[in-house]
Amino acid sequence: MTNQLYDLYRRNLPDIIRSEEKVKEILDNKQNHHIYIYKENNLAGVSIINENTIYLLCVDKPCQNQGIGTRLLSQSEEYIFSKGHEKVTLGAGKDYIIPGVPMNKKAHEFFKKRGYTHAWGETGCFDMSLNLADFNQNQNSIGDTINGITYRWATPNDIEGVTACVKSAMEEFLQYYQDTSLYEKGSNTTVLLAVQDGEIIGTLQVAQNVEGKGIGSVGCTTTNPKHRGKGIATTMIILGTKHLKDMGLPMAFLSFTFTDIVPMYGKAGYTICMEYFKGEKVAKPLFNDSHQMSLPAYEKLA
Repeated sequence: MTNQLYDLYRRNLPDIIRSEEKVKEILDNKQNHHIYIYKENNLAGVSIINENTIYLLCVDKPCQNQGIGTRLLSQSEEYIFSKGHEKVTLGAGKDYIIPGVPMNKKAHEFFKKRGYTHAWGETGCFDMSLNLADFNQNQNSIGDTINGITYRWATPNDIEGVTACVKSAMEEFLQYYQDTSLYEKGSNTTVLLAVQDGEIIGTLQVAQNVEGKGIGSVGCTTTNPKHRGKGIATTMIILGTKHLKDMGLPMAFLSFTFTDIVPMYGKAGYTICMEYFKGEKVAKPLFNDSHQMSLPAYEKLA
């Protein structure tokens, strides 16, 4: 079933950049709840729910505009509220297939009409990309010391210093830096450091072929608050991007970023390639503990 769900997702959301391996890992999560709708014995649409998050609500293109999306969303909300949750979120929860609802084809209007609002207020959520053939900022390389700060790759001996830097800068990123394989030679994802007087004051993750063959990425940028305003993050992004180009990759990409740091990546040449609606809806359940609702696992249409 995982392959069938992946094919449905890929067929209908071809502009989303996310590795097949990662998407299938999320689709195969045993904690997910699935709501299916079939039409003439073919899968017409699905909603994949994890706790109070709808990871994916997808209707196959030939079956769109037939009310299937509305049915899936209604049943998804009923299921989530039946579990005691007070809010439905779209896209990102414990993990994500897509950060939110892609806005390129105005799919978010469907959710807005049904009471969903953008959870981030005035802050936008974006993917960004860069054709590395257009990248030409080649004046420095990893290993150089620039304005008294040395930019180099992390080793296992740096884990403690990385942890301290990330914790001071953006503690929620710690989970992404705790995989010890990041610090080993030969890893597809490595950690670039900014070091001054022996102290790690900036970090960046640089990945190759993680989101797909030929795609590099940079992300999880952190700078110790005492050292902000010196261009450290921008320098790390430029050096990391140059490394991806030097490795022969044609494209660089970063996922799930937000308005305030778009200009920082823009200085390296990245531009927005997708905007997401971070939808959420708060509502009261239409039942209580003495009257639990029984929901179908799937629905068939004539």
